[in-house]
Amino acid sequence: MAIADPGPMTTPGPAPPRPPRRMRRGLPLAVAAALPALVHPTARLLARADWKADLLTHFQVPALAASILGAVAMGTLGKNRWAAAALAALAVSQAAAVLRYDLSGNPVAPGPGGTPRLKVLMANVLATNDDHRALLDLIRRERPDVVALVEFSARWRRAMGPLRASHPHRIEVPGGARGVALYSTRPILESPAPAVVRPLGDGNPALVATLEFGGEPTHLWILHPPSPIGGDGRGRGRAEFLELARMIARRPGPTLVVGDMNRTDGSPTFADFLRASRLRDSRLGFGRQPSWPVDLPYRIPIDHAFVSPGLAVVDRRLGPPIGSDHRPLLVELAPAGAGAGEGLGAGRARARTTSAAQRSASASSPP
Repeated sequence: MAIADPGPMTTPGPAPPRPPRRMRRGLPLAVAAALPALVHPTARLLARADWKADLLTHFQVPALAASILGAVAMGTLGKNRWAAAALAALAVSQAAAVLRYDLSGNPVAPGPGGTPRLKVLMANVLATNDDHRALLDLIRRERPDVVALVEFSARWRRAMGPLRASHPHRIEVPGGARGVALYSTRPILESPAPAVVRPLGDGNPALVATLEFGGEPTHLWILHPPSPIGGDGRGRGRAEFLELARMIARRPGPTLVVGDMNRTDGSPTFADFLRASRLRDSRLGFGRQPSWPVDLPYRIPIDHAFVSPGLAVVDRRLGPPIGSDHRPLLVELAPAGAGAGEGLGAGRARARTTSAAQRSASASSPP
């Protein structure tokens, strides 16, 4: 019987080199270190659709730290240059967002010397805070023209009695965590009439009043949209915030918006609000100024002042603690230099004024 010739014998080639054991152990560790870096960009993509994702967008500094750690881990332990480069690029973009308030200049210069100034103090006083004296002392030291308060309760209304002498023009709407108040040394204009508005019909009360500043009626809004971690803010917080932006945009003219916005610039909703209201963030050139919560080492900036193009920010800073979980905000404004916006010389129709000292427009507590 013939036996087929099997041909020349071949020997298997050398096995492909296996990665060093150290690298095999390092890659899972690198991936584990890099995964947290993906949380923040993913949350930003989902933030407009899901309030829980929106919450995660506010932690920009931890997100930056996670991206840096992930880039280093992928480059050293994982030996993956492409993944390390991608995470490094993410870290650079996050650092730019965090540092832009410190590195950018003030975008709108005030008018020439001698232009008027408007100093505003805004504070979330915390409805349950009993340290009323701390706020009154701060007002006495800073001497603001306007005091805007949120979480204004009936107890805070009684405690602000001494303020009525120095700031006789006032609107008080006590309502616990939903209360709001305005005290001013300047008369409150009667046209357009001051109003307490509720976005979406039953949202948190917002106050709008008009003061004369720089020879022009200037609209002042005091906002406190619901917290996203509270029941009211979970399903409708973004819609209420953006409805406020549209209401603000419908009132033309110089505008200042202050309040506890319960939002940071990490959220896409923050940029949506500024775009819809046609305002800018007063922090540009003055730093991030994180204001909440006072008692924790890591704070986020949720107390804000937004201004229209015709107003220049001369100073913007946080005040000392006043017993609340928020730091108070102090902002000083001036009419913008020529060509900076609405033009404060336009529309000189003077509105009739009414002394709020005689009118103390105190509304009943919101339901």
